Amino acid sequence: MIIKPRCAHAASSALAVLLLVPSFAWAQWEHRYPKVNDYSHHIYLEQHEFPFLSSGPVDPAPAPDGKSLAFASQGWLWLLDLESNVAVQLTNGPAIDGRPRWSADGQQLAFVRDSGTETSIVIHNLEKGTEQVVNSPAIELDPEFSADGNLLYYTSARNGVLSIWRRDLVSGHDEQVTDLKRTERNARRLPGGDGLLYLNQAYPSRNIHLRDFVAGADTVIRRTGLSPAMSFDVHPVDRSIVLNRPVGDEYHVVVADMKDPVAERRLTPPGSYALMPAFGADGTDVYYVIPDANQQFRLMRVPTVGGSPKEVVIDDWRYADKAGELTITTADEDGESAPARISIRRADGHPIATMDGPTYLDPQNGYPYFYSAGKVTVPLPSGRYDVLVARGPLSMPVSSSTRVRAGKSGSLNLTVTRLWDARAAGYVSADQHVHLNGDGVYRMTLADSLPLLAGEDLDQLFPMSWNRLDRYVDEPLLGERIASPDGYSVHQSQEVRSNFHGHIGMIGSREAFHPWFYGPRMPRFGSPDRSNSEAIAFAEANNILPTYVHPISSPQDPFDDLAANPIPLELVADAVLSESVGIELVCMWTNPLGVAEVWYRLLNIGQRIVATSGTDMFTDFQRTPAAGTARLYAEAPDGRSDIDSILTQVRAGRSFLTMGPVLLFSVGNDAKPGDVTSPGEQSWELTLISTEPVDVVEIVVNGEVVEQLEGIEAGERKVYKGTISLPTGGWIAARVHGGTAGWPSMAIDQFAHSSPVWIGSAGSMDPEVAARAAAELISAVDFSAAKARKAYGETPVPRLEARFSAAREKLEALLQP
Repeated sequence: MIIKPRCAHAASSALAVLLLVPSFAWAQWEHRYPKVNDYSHHIYLEQHEFPFLSSGPVDPAPAPDGKSLAFASQGWLWLLDLESNVAVQLTNGPAIDGRPRWSADGQQLAFVRDSGTETSIVIHNLEKGTEQVVNSPAIELDPEFSADGNLLYYTSARNGVLSIWRRDLVSGHDEQVTDLKRTERNARRLPGGDGLLYLNQAYPSRNIHLRDFVAGADTVIRRTGLSPAMSFDVHPVDRSIVLNRPVGDEYHVVVADMKDPVAERRLTPPGSYALMPAFGADGTDVYYVIPDANQQFRLMRVPTVGGSPKEVVIDDWRYADKAGELTITTADEDGESAPARISIRRADGHPIATMDGPTYLDPQNGYPYFYSAGKVTVPLPSGRYDVLVARGPLSMPVSSSTRVRAGKSGSLNLTVTRLWDARAAGYVSADQHVHLNGDGVYRMTLADSLPLLAGEDLDQLFPMSWNRLDRYVDEPLLGERIASPDGYSVHQSQEVRSNFHGHIGMIGSREAFHPWFYGPRMPRFGSPDRSNSEAIAFAEANNILPTYVHPISSPQDPFDDLAANPIPLELVADAVLSESVGIELVCMWTNPLGVAEVWYRLLNIGQRIVATSGTDMFTDFQRTPAAGTARLYAEAPDGRSDIDSILTQVRAGRSFLTMGPVLLFSVGNDAKPGDVTSPGEQSWELTLISTEPVDVVEIVVNGEVVEQLEGIEAGERKVYKGTISLPTGGWIAARVHGGTAGWPSMAIDQFAHSSPVWIGSAGSMDPEVAARAAAELISAVDFSAAKARKAYGETPVPRLEARFSAAREKLEALLQP
């Protein structure tokens, strides 16, 4: 093809073609902590197994004398006098301290210290004020003293997997105690000291094990389904345990007999989301915490024999440094009050939690963050603080440093400027794949997500109800839709998690598709002859947009090695046989360059496959990227911005998808994505805007990069123009990538891609290109068919086999150009 590039920009000279394409990260998650082998998704490790930051009391640990209770709050440890209800701050460092456990004599507390890049165990001597640290280059969690205080049990990943270890506190010698395949933590000694209980994550269950030191045996005494928020404690005298286990979307505190794997007594009322149960000193009471409607934590106490739970109110918080308060007011570029994302850290780096709504931790950049409607007041110990404010990925972050004085009220007035106002430009933004709840620390509703949208300048959100095998998380919310007066909308949809076959997001669903899961490695309920085509047919009949979510992890072309970089089992067959199927091009779990290679082949055979975008974050997780980190912008038709109108635009491909940058692309006589342009010599124009640097700008025709140009610097806006000779059929699009992202983004790399502009007619093809694509797609279908035969073995699956055969037949018709 003949290419004639030219560029129009007030402050730039001619563009140089880049000779080297920058490397792109394997996927959009990058772990800040040492990697462990028992978690393929590190975000689950950090959320479910690490301590967390709260403004209220969590991790209750009653003292052996029954007079006080240690707990974590605001990232520090506190000691609560149970008679006076006065809490005194014990630790005051830059890290997050949590999960305290007492020595039997009440002289020492062992706890987890999270620095933001590693965790360690700290033993704090209350009388002397000294600290002893147990640490390795790996993750350490969950300490527990032996009955005589000479040993410390704890979890460590120094051998690659989270296992229980034992340290001799006199000699300093460490010895591994357990050696199972997946996470072992939450160690608790038996009353007589002759054994240990601990949790083991043995997918698809979470089990409590008994390690009997006398008999040398290790047995499972209690088994639950997938329950990441579950923890337990051992009675100080009797062989009873208390645990919080899931019941539907709730978590309840129950007391159970160690020797009876079934019988239990529930202690919490209906509607509870109870976390972190712990027996009192004599075992007559159980302490636990619950998040309230404002996602603040309350300390509760209930008799072990049953009764009405009562809140343990803390009347006086005695900080190590006397407290003042800071009021932060945020405004937009016009000086009007504006919602914002706010991060506050003490000068030594200690993260600050809000008392109004959930507090989050950015797993990519390490910042704490929360949301404000435009004005928020935060009580703070006296000292200097660094404040960082943003509003979505197209706002320039604003930073400020201020001092809070004891007993005084301070204020900051900050203006957040956006580089591009999507609404003013006629676009609506949407994150089409998140989850409200996933056994995190909070309990979120659709209304709870609205402040997140406002603070991220995100118009629409599609949380998905999903399954944990024996539980359908957020099923009662499915189909609900809410909207705020200022134009933010949320629609609860569904994710069909048929793991082996590929996950399908049912965007815009109003009722559930059943079954929610199936496959050769799943529990069998009825006929095993299932196919994702059933979910797609259901979607087509109910005006739902079905899309394959988080499909490809690697930036490499999957067709180069289908075994090393697998495509979801039924994706190709379903996309070949149905144009209603979407593909999630941008997602925080996967890599858009690898996904694009599959999308391109499907476009090349004339399939008008819709590209979608979703962060796949959890609003109830603390350690999670912001909603809208991955998002889509669609043109608002005639000013209509309701969910149904925008979904119609998405189906028509009138959109671009992004991890941050704005990418506006047109061809010829202003043909935009979703439109049709003519073959032959055509002009093109591209506008690129980004808060962070972008390395590469590329024009793509029928899956081939035909022009590559230099990107832009942080905070820049640039217009590119050129001409190109287009073939008689196919499509043209633009994409940008490369450049390390940073706040306000929570992705690793920069990426954006326009939906295609079709050449000649929508769904047109270049016959030779289509033939090559069909051959590669046939290889993918055959690979999936062989994989299915091996996995299902002797189990007949004629429905699935027929799907592969039909796709192959359609593709074979395209092999002769």
